Amino acid sequence: MGASSGSSQQPSTGTTSHNTLYLDSTGDPGWPSPFGKSRTAWYIFAGIALRTESDYKARLEIDRMLSSYVPDGERRKWPPQFYELHYSDLIGGRGIFTHLSPPQRKAFSDEIFNLIVTLDPVLFATAVDKTGLKRRYGTNAHWPKSLGLRATIHRYSMYLNSKGLIGSVVLDEEESLKDRQLQSMAHEFRTEGAILRGQSYQPRYEDKLERVLNTITFAPSHMSPGIQLADFVSKAAFYHFERAKDNRYNQIANFWNKPYEPSIVPKQP
Repeated sequence: MGASSGSSQQPSTGTTSHNTLYLDSTGDPGWPSPFGKSRTAWYIFAGIALRTESDYKARLEIDRMLSSYVPDGERRKWPPQFYELHYSDLIGGRGIFTHLSPPQRKAFSDEIFNLIVTLDPVLFATAVDKTGLKRRYGTNAHWPKSLGLRATIHRYSMYLNSKGLIGSVVLDEEESLKDRQLQSMAHEFRTEGAILRGQSYQPRYEDKLERVLNTITFAPSHMSPGIQLADFVSKAAFYHFERAKDNRYNQIANFWNKPYEPSIVPKQP
């Protein structure tokens, strides 16, 4: 490679745009039968990248929608950390959404996906075919959560490089508290990069995430509208791959970072 392709593109102070990738996962990372007891065939790591102005709009609109659909009397019945958008609770009528009728929950969900469209985001996702991965790589198959996180952040880094942007990555704090291995991965990304070594599906060049500030930041989901929206994106992708339910997936289909997203692992025949 020539010198120009091997060097990092340096941003100009005060002129480089910034966006943030909010990430969430759906499914469980365990192996399904005959390799394990997981009941899901797919594991999804997905995210929504928002420009600063879209990020701010998301916060205002989500606050407005929650206030509209969850009045103060209902809100006070729950601890503050329950007052957030959560796709499974919304469509299932659980948690802070128990008082809503099915038509109300459908209308609320419609508003959220319409908001995602108006934010003009860039979407990223790694869809791990767990059975296919295990059959292809056997005991050498990487843990789906590690693979999904690394592969998604790597492609986000590629996107930042191609656009000359600076970015940040935010994950749910609760997920990191439950999973110490996730914390360890976050710490090693800066020194060792987001590369999975020893597999044919790994990225083919070093990526130290030079354009990603702080590598990964963890935030409580109830305080991060971006993480809440990432939950909806992740669920839409999961239902597409796991259950062939495409209505929400199709609604946001124009916003995937083309031609890479969603990335299916291992590559399908």
